[in-house]
Amino acid sequence: MRLSSLILSLAPVFAVVACSPQQPAEDTTYTDTTAADAEAVRTHVDQFVSAWNTADDAALSSMVAEDAVLLQPDGPVLEGREAILGVMRVQYEPATMQQSATVDEVTMVGDYAYGRGTWNIEPTSEAGPDVPAASGKWSVIYQRGADGSWQVWRWMWNQPSPVAPAVE
Repeated sequence: MRLSSLILSLAPVFAVVACSPQQPAEDTTYTDTTAADAEAVRTHVDQFVSAWNTADDAALSSMVAEDAVLLQPDGPVLEGREAILGVMRVQYEPATMQQSATVDEVTMVGDYAYGRGTWNIEPTSEAGPDVPAASGKWSVIYQRGADGSWQVWRWMWNQPSPVAPAVE
């Protein structure tokens, strides 16, 4: 076989290889899940609860994204940091209630993180004997800010409804 015939017979192979889709360059927009990022979100939860329990409005403000959305049970959808913090200021009194939270899961997707867990609110001695404890579940999507910090971006929480008596 002559060299020119060999080149002509391999030409279609080279054409297919040259025209085949190439793997895109690695997308650096999203980072892999890292233990450090997951730990930063867990730390954010602890700092958020601490700020909540001390009514530290400045700290809470820095931990909630300006365009955050809160879906609360039996309440309106709250859109924006100020709307969310405004309701928190009115409905929650740290002198009479202290919150705790657990983190059951943190999953990272680039500059977003999903966290979920449980929360408890215990009345303090200042609350009086008629103030009940409360508990429920929470779910948050966090967004990484330009400075690398995590902020609450989408937030849902619930608490068990009173169980209705069985109908016979």
